[in-house]
Amino acid sequence: MKIILKSPAKVNLFLEIKNKRDDGYHNLESIMQTISLYDELSFENANKDIILECDDKSLPCDKKNLIYKAALAVKTYFNINKGVKIYLQKKIPLGAGLGGGSSNAATTILALVKLWDIKTTHKELELIATKLGADVPFFLTGGTCLCEGIGEIITPLKNINNLNMILVNPAFEVSTSEVYKKINFPLTKPIKIHKIKHLICNDLFNNKEAFKSCFNRLEEFVFADFTTIEKIKNLLNKLDCVSLMSGSGATVFGIFDKDVSVEQLTYELNKTPWNFWFVSATSLLVNQLDYL
Repeated sequence: MKIILKSPAKVNLFLEIKNKRDDGYHNLESIMQTISLYDELSFENANKDIILECDDKSLPCDKKNLIYKAALAVKTYFNINKGVKIYLQKKIPLGAGLGGGSSNAATTILALVKLWDIKTTHKELELIATKLGADVPFFLTGGTCLCEGIGEIITPLKNINNLNMILVNPAFEVSTSEVYKKINFPLTKPIKIHKIKHLICNDLFNNKEAFKSCFNRLEEFVFADFTTIEKIKNLLNKLDCVSLMSGSGATVFGIFDKDVSVEQLTYELNKTPWNFWFVSATSLLVNQLDYL
């Protein structure tokens, strides 16, 4: 049996940091959205070992990789004596604020539940996912979700449809842990999430004025050290997009209306050294399996 799954990237339509916890992590409020940029993972049974291969030779394929960690977590939690061979085709850039590693981990959990015929529940899988990383539980659901706590408290919202975006990545990575170390409290003018939640839940997230409710607190801690990321945001704004950094960077996404010329965006961005992709919001769940 061979399982092949798409593993989607995400953007943060909203990201506010609420406070720092005693354990060193931060409580946040975020609205995450899966998008149509995917890695692809294939899974086949093996004897007893976890074998991971990848077309990107810069990625470790050992216990440092979140895919390997996820497979080991499932194998250990459910006391499985089988192995698995996993192959990753990488399309989502690394250290980009797009959640590629977390998505891969969630995809692995769900694929192995199917491959090994494990009887479980979504809540049980969320417990496994949370131990792997703050964004991993979101990718067990996908679509449009409110994420709270350190990111592990997931509330599905009304899925956003027909939202066109361009992703622009400067081809360098930003360390999430280093960004969070720079956060100082109290934050100036905390931004409330209520407006953007109202727009999404009432299907009003459909014009540029609505997009202007998007917000990412981490921009103020990233732009000072990575001026290129701010330049990307400024250029997208000039090109009639409403833009925002995703996660802790380095990718910036621009939301544009139908009247914006894709050809013009392409022409202008081809003048830069940056990588870019046209994507859309998608409600394609990472769990493309009936695993319950």
